Amino acid sequence: MPDSLEKNRQRLFALDVALREEADRILEQSGVGSIIRAEGFKAVGSYVMKTMTWRDLDFERTDDQPDWQQHWRLGLKLAQTGWAWRLRCLDAYREPNGTEKGLYWGIWVTIPAGGETWKIDLWTARPKEFEYGAPKRALWEKTLTEDMRYHILVIKEAVCDLPEYRNNLLSVHIYEAVLEHGVRSLNEFWEWWKKNYGI
Repeated sequence: MPDSLEKNRQRLFALDVALREEADRILEQSGVGSIIRAEGFKAVGSYVMKTMTWRDLDFERTDDQPDWQQHWRLGLKLAQTGWAWRLRCLDAYREPNGTEKGLYWGIWVTIPAGGETWKIDLWTARPKEFEYGAPKRALWEKTLTEDMRYHILVIKEAVCDLPEYRNNLLSVHIYEAVLEHGVRSLNEFWEWWKKNYGI
């Protein structure tokens, strides 16, 4: 591997490590981590896959009977930490024409004295609803290699600030492209994505 590619590989791996370590500190210092652990949430997505390129965390918990009142009380607990300055609540079970199912809190967390902001997504849903929403997660985690992780990081870093990202361009598209269809570069990804998901 050329020196420039090896340096970029090490840079992206180091970025992922630094973001995950920063996430651990923010969760611990804010008290948000202890709250969501006590409520039964588990980390999923880029934190678990070690493919972090920006300050975003995803957590899920399963509940056979998701309860709106319990969900609302969770938001109050998070707000009372003094670190969450914006909270967005959603009952996706009642959302007209919604494709996702579950109860959602999106929170924006910043050190009170100032610093970077973290976006934290919390979903509560029935086990089957998570299986329907992310049917290939277990396969992706099983087949992920260090080389594949590098290709995912390259693409994620290149697209995470684009207006399309988290709109009609999703991180799951990147995982699918690399882990299932052999995409190995940003150009290949754009060709694949426009063919399969582009408008």
